[in-house]
Amino acid sequence: MDGRRALIAAGILLLLRALPGSAQVRLADEADREAFRAWFTFLADAEFYRPTPDVADCAGLVRHAAREALRAHTPEWHRLAALPALAPFPDVRDRPAGGPGGLPLFRVAPGRYAEFADARTIVTLNARLIGRDPRALQPGDLVYFRQASGASPDHLMVFVGRSRLERAAADWIVYHTGPADGGAGEVRKTRLADLVRHPAPRWRPVPHNPAFVGIFRLDWL
Repeated sequence: MDGRRALIAAGILLLLRALPGSAQVRLADEADREAFRAWFTFLADAEFYRPTPDVADCAGLVRHAAREALRAHTPEWHRLAALPALAPFPDVRDRPAGGPGGLPLFRVAPGRYAEFADARTIVTLNARLIGRDPRALQPGDLVYFRQASGASPDHLMVFVGRSRLERAAADWIVYHTGPADGGAGEVRKTRLADLVRHPAPRWRPVPHNPAFVGIFRLDWL
């Protein structure tokens, strides 16, 4: 069974390498990329401390952090966001224009962009594979698992790295469990050092785990 799962994971990797990125968002320069990365990781991290109703699963966490990272962070935005700490980051200067359907952040089909995208669409059409070595992780990267036997097989985690909200370590990861055990699930936060020793081997981001597809980086970073 493990051999077959490893072959499936390898096939997924080959498929993902072949798929074009071409995401909608185009950040102007390294300054905008750094601003987005700072906001994206901070907002994903903040969900652990004050959850928002729009985040109901792992992809929702990524969508929320990406969308809000690209906003103009006005005093009114800060009031409504009710962040657990100050966020002294510059705004992204070159932001996509919104429309009736929200911000067209993610490519969902050839020539089609939308604010909503599920976990698999985010990694296959809007991110690039970095590899399967956790030492390659950079803040803002996505850790992608595919549990073929689950009702929701695709699962994403966000690598925060050094957290402004918990300074005890520099390898923090946040994720939403998705609905579980009849409940709504929750946002959880852990260290990479602990995740690679997870009691359930299928959740370890290590090369010999066939359920760990790899590390992905959003195309606009």
